Amino acid sequence: MSRKRLLYGLLFYALVGFPLNAATVSFLIIETGLPSRAPANPHSINWENGLFDVFFEQGHIVSNAPMMRLPEKPAGDLPDEAEGEFMVAQEGGVEFFIIALLEFSPLRGMELAKPHNVSLRLFRITPLTLIYEQQYSDNTPRPAREEYDALKKTVLGLVAHLY
Repeated sequence: MSRKRLLYGLLFYALVGFPLNAATVSFLIIETGLPSRAPANPHSINWENGLFDVFFEQGHIVSNAPMMRLPEKPAGDLPDEAEGEFMVAQEGGVEFFIIALLEFSPLRGMELAKPHNVSLRLFRITPLTLIYEQQYSDNTPRPAREEYDALKKTVLGLVAHLY
């Protein structure tokens, strides 16, 4: 009987004794340079899905704000247009906020543009601190799966800067 208690005690300690490092993360995708009435861009959707996939796979609690489209690149690390979504995340108890700023060149005809530059900015919410910023620029044509895997690797680089 004492062996069972010892086994259960060790199992309980293993489950409860080790701290879990799950962070709450919210993100916002901001598109710039696209016409306001253009349909959803598949590259923007890939970035949104990539952020969800990577952070969820790493065991974090993830939420997002609706994508935002601006006519031009906003000034500052935390753009004025994003402050409302930042405040919603802060009120919801989120620890980290990510802005993915996708910069598109003007569309030529009906082609679906790929962003020429992506800025990823990781903020700690309390106190408001820009922890890390990364630029991603890859205009090499390649299959969709390879492109998605490359952007996931980039997003994975943000996870290392959470704590």
